[in-house]
Amino acid sequence: MKTILVSALALAALATGAQAGPKVSDMQYLQAARCRGLAASEALGKLDTVALDSFLRAEGQARELAVRASSASRITGALNEAQKATGEKKDKLIAERNGDCAVWLRGGQ
Repeated sequence: MKTILVSALALAALATGAQAGPKVSDMQYLQAARCRGLAASEALGKLDTVALDSFLRAEGQARELAVRASSASRITGALNEAQKATGEKKDKLIAERNGDCAVWLRGGQ
């Protein structure tokens, strides 16, 4: 049920609107999407994702459909990975979320 809810929220956040030029590459956008999944995980300690959601929504407007679909898959995949992680794997995911993901959690700033 959580996976369906997260996927629905991700797709809603990535809905197309006005076409603006992207500020980041597709790879960076997909990295931010992975971070969204990690940040939403209760198993890792859920974080506030408002700024990241806003960033993904704005950046998603100018993305091709395949990239937007991939981002939704990355969000769900990262969330599932985090929910199942234990021990050293969990520690690595927390380190990724707190390190590499920090800029995305601030909305890409």
